[in-house]
Amino acid sequence: MPSPIPAISEDYSDIIVKKQLLPFRIEERYQEQPVDRQYSILYAPLSENLYAAHQIGYISVPKLYTFISLSSLERSGILSAQTQPYLRLLGTGILIGFLDSGIDYRHPAFRKADGTTRIAALWDQSDSTGIAPEGFSYGSEYQEDAINQALFSEEPYRIVPSHDFDGHGTAVAGIACGSADPEADFTGAAPDSTLAVVKLKPAKQYLRDYFLIPDDATAFQENDLMLGIRYLIDTAIRLRMPLVICISLGSNQGSHTGNTPLEEVLSSALLLGGTYVVAGTGNEAGMSHHYYGKLNRAAESAELELLIRDASKGVTLEFWAEPLELYDIGFTSPLGESIQPTYYGPFSYREFTFALENTKIYVYYSALELSTGQQVIQIRIEHPSTGIWRLHVVNRSYINGSFHLWLPITGLSSPGTFFTAPNPDTTLVIPSCASSLLSVAAYDADSNRLFLNSGRGYTQNEIIKPDLAAPGVSVTAPVAGGGYEAFTGSCAASALTAGATALLAQGGRQMHPPLTFTAQQVKMLFLRGSRQSSAYVYPNREWGYGTLDLYHTFELIV
Repeated sequence: MPSPIPAISEDYSDIIVKKQLLPFRIEERYQEQPVDRQYSILYAPLSENLYAAHQIGYISVPKLYTFISLSSLERSGILSAQTQPYLRLLGTGILIGFLDSGIDYRHPAFRKADGTTRIAALWDQSDSTGIAPEGFSYGSEYQEDAINQALFSEEPYRIVPSHDFDGHGTAVAGIACGSADPEADFTGAAPDSTLAVVKLKPAKQYLRDYFLIPDDATAFQENDLMLGIRYLIDTAIRLRMPLVICISLGSNQGSHTGNTPLEEVLSSALLLGGTYVVAGTGNEAGMSHHYYGKLNRAAESAELELLIRDASKGVTLEFWAEPLELYDIGFTSPLGESIQPTYYGPFSYREFTFALENTKIYVYYSALELSTGQQVIQIRIEHPSTGIWRLHVVNRSYINGSFHLWLPITGLSSPGTFFTAPNPDTTLVIPSCASSLLSVAAYDADSNRLFLNSGRGYTQNEIIKPDLAAPGVSVTAPVAGGGYEAFTGSCAASALTAGATALLAQGGRQMHPPLTFTAQQVKMLFLRGSRQSSAYVYPNREWGYGTLDLYHTFELIV
């Protein structure tokens, strides 16, 4: 019987490590999968209990990500860039990479006029029956020749057995770069570009249990996204093409300062010439998943309320303080049992049992989180009683008294769990907090109004985000299995902007002399070309620097 593959086996835990902090010779004990110069993934037998924050450190636990989805080409200036005789930009020669639920490779939106595929490479992480990509230990890779063979076969899934059962990845890829379909009155933003696709594998059960997410939730692991980025970069290097990475997934787990391992890997990728990253800010502004507190002096306390209506498994949340500040947290249950705020040390782990209720609370304190130097408190409430839970926050070391709490992103938390006095700001999801990438909010191109739930900035450390807004309401997208339908959310806005980025990259290559824009240049060109309304002051937390207008960007260049 063949040995299990640790990356996909439920008998192994996945550990994210910074290489310079890797304990001496530990790589000889556990299988190591390099990501880049900074990070590696280790796979440890689950029996060794190396999976919780208090065992391996907050940064080393893979966080969970899910989808950020719930007339636009004209409004964003993309159609003009496609049809203007001097420009005629369709994304030719540009690779657009996706990390998502997969792709319906048989859909006409991803085929050329002769019926062949526009997909250069597909890594299906969820199926290891085929051959894994070079340098990776799991999944199956299918390149262009194999996909074409499947397309012209009577049994295509015997050759390329990769499906998009959810349809999210198909929709996002179609908005960004779907082939023109005149009969359906559809075209993607960059219909002549080349695709590279990573179908992410589902999160392992031990992480789903650890983060207490609903049984039916769609969740992906941070480390699989990190390795997917490496695969997209490897593919772009092999094809010698500029690369646009489209991220239409998000998480609330992290400091919201742009310093998570995933965001650092993306930021490193942007140092490569001809690599660009676009991420949606999510749809969390109206979901009551963020609480902001402000104390006025040392030793002052605050009380906040968390309503739990239905969370049979439990609830997780994270507390983040400003650098150099320290806090303690206590709890009062709906039945009145209390755990008083108490200092347990800078790095500690506590378990609390409520005698009158079938509830346990696990609290991990870290006064010096590895990436940010901030205090983080991870709270897990197992089998909570329904009703109002009160959290008591007490300051121990005062600078300015600011602190934040985040519940998991919509889709990874129960709809009946929320803060009773939420704050809609700082609701942009990770990885859109990273300063170097292009972060995109969503608005309705017909009404010219911001999408109600579009994630708002700024970041926790006051970096201006989002960068701009793009159409993200009722955007036409291909459907897995055939046809088209409306798609809404910042996932649509980020996909549209990824396509626009491909057109801008192509435009630079068509200039005389040809230019390969850096990621920072592309970002600044979009911001300079953005449209602004006299009704707002820019930049702001909702719209960033304005709305995407690719044609206006080219007007400024040319």
